[in-house]
Amino acid sequence: MPKKGLVNSINQIRTMSSNEYQRAVPEITADSGIETISAPLLQYPNLMNEFISVLVQKIAYTQFEAKMYNNPLSFLEGDEIPLGQIGEEIYINPIDGRDYDINDFSGLLKKYEADVKVQYNTINYDKQYPVTVIRQKLKQAFTTWVTLENFIAGITTSMYSSAYIDQYNCTKGLVANAYRSNAVQITKIDAPTTKELAENFLVKAREYYLNFQTPLSDYNAWKKVGGYGREIITWSNPDDIIFLIRNDINAYIGVKNLANAFNIDQAKLMGRVIGVNNFNIYNMKKQVVFDGSNILGMMADKRWFRIRPQDQYMEDFRNANNRSVNYYLNVIKMYGYSYFANAEVFATELPTGIAVQDITLDKQTYVQGNNTYHVTINPQNTTDEVTVTVKSPNEEKATATLKGNDLTLNVQESASSPITLTFKAGSFSKEIELTLQA
Repeated sequence: MPKKGLVNSINQIRTMSSNEYQRAVPEITADSGIETISAPLLQYPNLMNEFISVLVQKIAYTQFEAKMYNNPLSFLEGDEIPLGQIGEEIYINPIDGRDYDINDFSGLLKKYEADVKVQYNTINYDKQYPVTVIRQKLKQAFTTWVTLENFIAGITTSMYSSAYIDQYNCTKGLVANAYRSNAVQITKIDAPTTKELAENFLVKAREYYLNFQTPLSDYNAWKKVGGYGREIITWSNPDDIIFLIRNDINAYIGVKNLANAFNIDQAKLMGRVIGVNNFNIYNMKKQVVFDGSNILGMMADKRWFRIRPQDQYMEDFRNANNRSVNYYLNVIKMYGYSYFANAEVFATELPTGIAVQDITLDKQTYVQGNNTYHVTINPQNTTDEVTVTVKSPNEEKATATLKGNDLTLNVQESASSPITLTFKAGSFSKEIELTLQA
């Protein structure tokens, strides 16, 4: 006897097929024999081709999902982008308020422009998942209901499970790629291998969870990657905050401790804290191309994940020479991450390997007193620490402080021209001479 799920699938294939198919193939019930559908399908090859086409395009996805690997991170996907290869993300910064001035009549005609930021992502996931169906094996599949169900499950798992496993790895890979590119905020933390270190990790995670809900510029990567203009202010709704954590770390810490740290019940916690096996990056052969073992976890606004599907469809090619049909599941998506959303990676080591290529200043003059400069570091997401020293005829009279991309130079009156700033970062070194402004 066919199982209920198989009965529903076979009948749904019939509903979605042509009138010719519906006339030749009757509906089945729990009492139907396998010959009810095997006889017409094996007799008419065009109907068999139609059966397989509808099966792999629709039924395998909708009716046999329980037999497939379900990507636990699929809820992070956004809306479909039907056209184009490039996606545009726009963020409008909160405006700066001002004090009320009853005498400010000129402000009426002043232009107040919104602080608009733009980030672009591109289609970067375009993959095929082929499977070959040989007619002789297909005939064998229609001998019993069990062999038919195994045949359908085999198509399902070979195509869709493989696609969903790849998409699961790609989603985790976004975290690893942002980490190794130094394009996300990163906190170095000791691996929670003892009770004390585990508690420290939970306290830090709790701190970020609370701070994410406050309008701040500390937890997005806009300025870190060299974004133009002023820093952006971001905040997250508590229901939008997710915590991806490695399973081995999650198992050691325990769900109860996590629930206490987040001050919420365990049931709700499990909907927000998600365990993953690792944060490695894989190629299509499932080989590790980046070891993400330094990454313990990531707290992020779910909007940080910019995953947008574009298309998923089936193609087929019939080979009369060996009586087989190749079916190709095509999946096209965009995988990226946002510089506008809150995100913090917890890692045992900071990333390395992104060296400074050049450093420039927005001006090369100074005046006596305080001077401010904008420092352009290329690339902005360098993993090297940038330092600056001052050389002048009277060095104790000139001091420089570098904070991010902002340089403050204080020159006392007795200092004289010229002044040389020396920037160092790893093996990179550059001197920039400043002259006294007339």
